[in-house]
Amino acid sequence: MEKGFKNIALFFAVTAAIVLIGFFPTYLSHFPYFEGFVALHHFHGFVMALWLVVLIVQPILINKRKYQWHRMIGKFSYVLVPIIVISMALVYQRSFVISVAENGTDHIKSLSMLFLPLTDILPFTVFYLLAIIYRKKVANHLRFMISTAIVVGSAGIVRICMVWLGMDFVGAMYANAVLMILVLVGLVLYDLYHKKLSENKSFVVALLVLGIPNLLLMYVPYTAWWQSFAEGIVKAMN
Repeated sequence: MEKGFKNIALFFAVTAAIVLIGFFPTYLSHFPYFEGFVALHHFHGFVMALWLVVLIVQPILINKRKYQWHRMIGKFSYVLVPIIVISMALVYQRSFVISVAENGTDHIKSLSMLFLPLTDILPFTVFYLLAIIYRKKVANHLRFMISTAIVVGSAGIVRICMVWLGMDFVGAMYANAVLMILVLVGLVLYDLYHKKLSENKSFVVALLVLGIPNLLLMYVPYTAWWQSFAEGIVKAMN
């Protein structure tokens, strides 16, 4: 493992802490009854927590030269990640249905919500697939795994912005988008400073894959063409 990322497990642990802080008031504090939550919420929370555990454990296994265990957990992710992606999509679907049926959200705002999966499900999936494609190129593999952690951590950031800082949902999403982009820009500059960028542009790819849809989030969801497209998706779902 690269010297600069030798303690990357700590970064993953901090990411997990951010998620826990973000979700404590809105989810964990409801233990043990969890009134208002359904099985999907618990399942989604479980598989996401499992992914954070995988991220933390894997570099530790590498540092301890437990390569066989590292490979076994890596193969386990082939099953875990598709389940994570499906659970994310189902949570979004439920949120959309509730926003329309129960919360009285206006139709335009509801349709704008359908853009949100492009800001996290899509980047997370792309980063994982790239990490697997480059699994034999450790430097690339590690950078794309770090990128998945940034996406997962963003869920905690959004909730911290809303619950702890008092932002509305839209403001929290914008703040989170800017923060994620800044983190990736910082990682690109880190590689540039250490003369790694010429041979490894994984963080540049991650910046584009995550940054573009999150920047478009500030404009596209309320455009006429997106509203028309989203309306077609809703009709197809029904």
